[in-house]
Amino acid sequence: MSSHSKKIIGLIAGTGEIPIYFARKAQKNGTRLISVGFSDEIQTNLSPYSEKCYSFGVGQPGKILNALKENKVEELLILGKVDKSIIYKLQLPDLKFIKFFKNIVTHEDKVLLLGVIDELEKEGIRVLSQKDFLAEVYPDIGVLTRNKPSKKEIEDIEFGLPIARKLADMEIGQTLIVKNKTVIAVEAFEGTDKAIQRGCELAKGGCVVIKVSRTNQDYRYDSPGIGPQTIKTLIAGGASVLALEAERVMVVEQEKVIKMSDEAKLTVTCI
Repeated sequence: MSSHSKKIIGLIAGTGEIPIYFARKAQKNGTRLISVGFSDEIQTNLSPYSEKCYSFGVGQPGKILNALKENKVEELLILGKVDKSIIYKLQLPDLKFIKFFKNIVTHEDKVLLLGVIDELEKEGIRVLSQKDFLAEVYPDIGVLTRNKPSKKEIEDIEFGLPIARKLADMEIGQTLIVKNKTVIAVEAFEGTDKAIQRGCELAKGGCVVIKVSRTNQDYRYDSPGIGPQTIKTLIAGGASVLALEAERVMVVEQEKVIKMSDEAKLTVTCI
């Protein structure tokens, strides 16, 4: 990241651990960070690491754009989860958003975010790929923990992986819970952690959790990822393995994730 270190970088942030991880890293590297949080809570969390920090809704691309241009931002990252609860808890939508909203057929969060990216790029602000800036949080193939998957667990991973990829490509969800070559639960609207809770409960523990990316994942605004909170959920539910798609799923705070997993004898492997 040294080539970017003296630049001003914009950050548009949703919920989760990754925006804070990046903001800390930016501050450490001497990057001047201009942040926009999609809620007041996100703004509060990012303020200590940002030169300037704002709180606007997804429905206010005009205001977002003005803040970025005022601060001479030419490149930015979009990090964190932007789900429907954020989108529909709109601060009053601005004219730019209303014009754009009239032209779209679906109100999916992905389509709305692509619309925001489109507006930014029309104004000469380049939206960067998360993978380019945060390559270190996408682990390669291999087992991350001391515990390795058993033969039976490997069979569950091999059974579940093609199903997980199909479900991800169908935009249903990117997490699948499997036990004894049976699909126990699929992530849908509720998100990763709640899907894991439900799957572990139905499986009565001892299950394999698989997390993948879509074939055409757009890493400018959307990256599947896990962090310490996901590990807590897996441990609480008694899951035995977390299998992640190598180089395509983000692991935030890797050292902490590995330490927590090792202490609980949870296997984390990248496939």
